[in-house]
Amino acid sequence: MLVGLALLASITASVEAEPSGAAVQAPAPGDIAAVQRTDWGLATFGQARSVARFSALGWAVEEVDGVVYAGGNFLDVTNGARTERQPYLAGFAVGTGVWNESFRPTVGGPVLALEAAPDGGLFVGGEMDEWNGETIGALAKIDPATGQLWPGWRTRVYGGTSVVRDISLGPDGWLYVAGTFTTASDAGDPRTVYNVIRLDPDTGAIDWSWLPQTQGGAVWGVSASHIRPTVYLAGWNNVMAGQQVIGVDAADGNRVTWSTFEANFPCCDHMYDVQATPFGTVAVAGEQHGFYVFDENQNMRLLAAHVTSFDSRFQASNVRRGGDYQDIELAGDVFYASCHCWGSHTTALGFLNTYSGDLARVAGTHTGSVSSTIAYDARTGVRDQSFNPYMAGDIGGWGVLVASDGCVWIAGGINAVGPPGQQRPGRDLARLCAEGFDPGVDLAAPATCRAQVAPDLVTVTWDGVDGATDYVISRSVDGGRVFWRGRSVERTFVDTSRTGDLVYTVGGRDANQRLGPVTQCATQIVNRPVDPVSAPTGCVARIQGDAVAVSWNAVAEAASYVVYRSVDGGTDHWRGVSDTTSFTDTSRRGTLEYAVAAKAADRRRSDRAACVTEVVPEPDPEPIPEVAACAVTQGGGPNQISVTWDRVDDANAAYVIYRSVDDSQPFWRGRVDGTSFDDTLRTGAIEYFVAVKIDDERSERTACTPRVRGQ
Repeated sequence: MLVGLALLASITASVEAEPSGAAVQAPAPGDIAAVQRTDWGLATFGQARSVARFSALGWAVEEVDGVVYAGGNFLDVTNGARTERQPYLAGFAVGTGVWNESFRPTVGGPVLALEAAPDGGLFVGGEMDEWNGETIGALAKIDPATGQLWPGWRTRVYGGTSVVRDISLGPDGWLYVAGTFTTASDAGDPRTVYNVIRLDPDTGAIDWSWLPQTQGGAVWGVSASHIRPTVYLAGWNNVMAGQQVIGVDAADGNRVTWSTFEANFPCCDHMYDVQATPFGTVAVAGEQHGFYVFDENQNMRLLAAHVTSFDSRFQASNVRRGGDYQDIELAGDVFYASCHCWGSHTTALGFLNTYSGDLARVAGTHTGSVSSTIAYDARTGVRDQSFNPYMAGDIGGWGVLVASDGCVWIAGGINAVGPPGQQRPGRDLARLCAEGFDPGVDLAAPATCRAQVAPDLVTVTWDGVDGATDYVISRSVDGGRVFWRGRSVERTFVDTSRTGDLVYTVGGRDANQRLGPVTQCATQIVNRPVDPVSAPTGCVARIQGDAVAVSWNAVAEAASYVVYRSVDGGTDHWRGVSDTTSFTDTSRRGTLEYAVAAKAADRRRSDRAACVTEVVPEPDPEPIPEVAACAVTQGGGPNQISVTWDRVDDANAAYVIYRSVDDSQPFWRGRVDGTSFDDTLRTGAIEYFVAVKIDDERSERTACTPRVRGQ
């Protein structure tokens, strides 16, 4: 069945999300002009293992503290007149696009993924292997101001091809890392993994209880759902269950929750990215020129599907033709999808398995020309045809970023920006801004704001702001993080209600879509239901080693239970949902406190019940056995001696030998697996000692007899 644009535009997704980080406030896509706003870009291909077949210098862009960081497979930065060597990662000023000459880390290989850390750091993934001369593998956390490795960060990802292709900070607080790698460690304890892990973004502690066993295919995209306990993976060949796009359980990474993805042509199986949203939509992009948007609220129903290619109805030749989609960036309520697509764009729901090289033969609606980067409504999947900057190049866009000043950065294979006759060099790094761009924001906050919360709907009203062209509405639930809810050109906004303490904020945006200061709304509760769900009782969180077992008494009205956790007295964060009266979690450093809420079938929740924490002490480790006797005997020459000792009863034991001269502090002399050690004496009275070493622990030293004198 064909679905036209008018029908697609009417499709909306309901929103029922856990709190997540505030989304980037997207500019109006139609205001972005096809004018290159930076002279600086990337030059000279480096050496790549996993992406050598793609002719792109730029692969990822991210902003931290007013600097845009571009990563890729390049060796130099250039403005045409000047070229400087800065391999694989470089910084550029947000307001001007000028290269930041002070940021000069030594990076050992291509950078393919970037993600800003909540604590001000920058996560870097790719094929780096080394950072500033230190072996690090495929993942690093750095100080973006200095380019140095983040102090105390010990997490490593490596093995196999040793590539990180995607880094995603989930709404559940975990940092998800995906690529092609077989080993990971967070405290010097390497373990086997399968191309995707998740970890604490502050400490680097890996969640060892969540290790999806992907089945051989590289994972190029990972995104955690905002509204259901699911994590989406996209990649090459068979990721899991014979699929290249899959959903797995957020608590059990080996339980498949969605496996019905279908591409528009059954020849190829490379999907490059996946992105979930707070609206309950999930976008997937990849081979055979396809971009798909699904609705979690409607059992993953396909909302919209798009294809790029040559269209003989609108193009005189097929020199510019569509290509595969490659990356998805969510900015507010806009998907920016990059692709090596130069040609025409078609939208429909009914062209699955009917892909054609000429879109004139595809059952769909022509939705304009296309040029490397496309904008879609993240709620409905409908293309925003007002955004269509003209660019030229080879492989097209990979990484996309909407910076804090409202400009859109695109990294990839882009040679020129602007229509023919008005083009400027692209240099694989484009910066596009609105016409009349002004980096300043001169707006006041709304004087007052009110949120009337009813059981089904929330009505938000506020005072107008001089100079505001529209308003951005955000919300937090139960004191969690503030996240984006929508925008309005009027001074009113209607939202779906939900259980929990809701706090709204509203701020105005200027003509360049930059957000001014926000006002917190006063909340008025109306018609709240009086049949509350009882809170669980008897909750206990038992911590033993790396595991936490949480249990509580059943609640009659409960269909499920929601578990929360705080660390060191911080904000409670969602940890998972259980259909039983128990929940298993992984421990981490810090003081942990748990709480549980009962959830009825109609989604009503009880108050959170705090759990009593019980720490089960670890058994005292067995003491390292000491050497019982140690002797020093004359060797083959006047200053040659042999030290011998009794073997201890442990097959893993090694022995460390120390020496003291004239009653000095004993110094290390050597390590052996046997029970003897030969040494050459020096002048003075000399005493030897031996300690047993098992793993990283050592016994007390045993003094050897007799003391000897060297000549």
